[in-house]
Amino acid sequence: MSEDLNPEWLHATLLDAADTLQDALGKLDENMDEETASEILRRDLVSVYAKLNYAVNSAHLGPEALNVLTEDELIAWPSEMPFATMAELDEEVEESN
Repeated sequence: MSEDLNPEWLHATLLDAADTLQDALGKLDENMDEETASEILRRDLVSVYAKLNYAVNSAHLGPEALNVLTEDELIAWPSEMPFATMAELDEEVEESN
């Protein structure tokens, strides 16, 4: 894992994404119909993905990312996606030991 990763920033941005997902679940709990589900799928989950992308794209820069990256770069699908598989991650750990 990179040493310049900002764990506190990652935590804060993931909490924001989790809150947005929780709000979407709350809407669906309140009104379990196709129209509400469609609205959540088209709007709310887009926000969740944007916030998750933001968490990944800004994790190394922390708050400085707001000054360095454009809004589009902050919420874009992360360039390193897809992430490594579990087997690849395990292999990296084994190689580092």
